[in-house]
Amino acid sequence: MSDEYSLFYLKFIRNNKVEGSGTWKKLFMSQSYKSWSGFSFETLCLKHVQQIKKGLRIDAIYSISSSWFNDSAQVDLLIDRDDNIINICEMKFSKTAFTINKNYYNNLRNNITEFQQESKSKKNVFLTMITTYGINHNQYSAEIVENELTMESLFED
Repeated sequence: MSDEYSLFYLKFIRNNKVEGSGTWKKLFMSQSYKSWSGFSFETLCLKHVQQIKKGLRIDAIYSISSSWFNDSAQVDLLIDRDDNIINICEMKFSKTAFTINKNYYNNLRNNITEFQQESKSKKNVFLTMITTYGINHNQYSAEIVENELTMESLFED
């Protein structure tokens, strides 16, 4: 099922209709809700790849979009462009601006390295962060993030 609301209803509403006050607060703080939020944001982004390309100002460049993974890395969205560039897009849901810490930075470096080694592509690779409210700029984001989009980009014409 790919409808975000139906998944939300089945997971959080259907079995909790009669739970009483405080139910939503409890559910909202749960790991299950955080997982659903991340998954839903990612699927929403994947349904709006054309808007992502427009937000990156690459919509006039021919490209192929896909996801990629192996045993030790996963890329949410690859945009393989005819201008010798590949955008590796990482999608992150957060209630505030997202912070790239050292561990997450290492994970991103690993994803890029694994992709480059396995694909053997000679194209330039740019990391694009797609987040709900942007990223906090720090030493890690400055070193690794080439482009940044927020969820607003998904709904622009």
